[in-house]
Amino acid sequence: MKIIKCKNNLFYKKLILIKYKKKHILNMNFNYTMLALDTTLYSCSVSLLYKGTIYSLFELCSNTHEKKILDMITKILNQVNINLCNLDYITCTIGPGSFTGIRISIGISQTISILYRIPVIGFSTLQILSEQSWKINRIKRVLIIIQISKKQIFWAKYLKNKIGLWVGGYTEKLFNNINIVKKKIMKCSGIWSTIGCNINIKNFKKSIKLCHTHITTPHSKYIILYAIQYLKYHKYSDITQIYPRYLHKIH
Repeated sequence: MKIIKCKNNLFYKKLILIKYKKKHILNMNFNYTMLALDTTLYSCSVSLLYKGTIYSLFELCSNTHEKKILDMITKILNQVNINLCNLDYITCTIGPGSFTGIRISIGISQTISILYRIPVIGFSTLQILSEQSWKINRIKRVLIIIQISKKQIFWAKYLKNKIGLWVGGYTEKLFNNINIVKKKIMKCSGIWSTIGCNINIKNFKKSIKLCHTHITTPHSKYIILYAIQYLKYHKYSDITQIYPRYLHKIH
């Protein structure tokens, strides 16, 4: 097995900051205004797509999402001088992740959606992490191994399909033993990007190469980037209900 370290990992360099603001200008024709929220894991982030530019606020936090998220939404809307009623879409992560964090992002998104009749779209947290990985190394296969407690590990295998969407929700599982995860990795072959734990396995077959990304938590900017791709093939007009994605059963 060959483990490749991605040295030019811009996301990781930004992630070590406690808080930052960022603008990202899109090179595509997408004229909608979109708000994206994430509170599912170890950070709280809000991004706004407005007139072709993505504005972002990001802050690392563990148990204070509910104290930060509303203020961050207000700040980012004020930054471009618009209100919630000016939004065309709301997007958010729906889990798996922290039980409370999932409820916060979904609850706020659905409330705004219902009040202003704005379509809402929810994506798996692990799906968005895969998109973050793709923006770093352009590898279309992703292994996700996130240890959320001493006895709980999120696992998933995501593949980027021909239309640029991530497929692999059916692989999302919760394990209580890292050795089970290692056995699953040993069944893989080819080049994979990895998110979360940097797994070291002795006597591993040479037919697999792992590129570790240092990604540990989602960023709402990538929710917007993924939603743009998603909306090329799916039309949303009046969806105001999304459902949480919990992983309760330990395998």
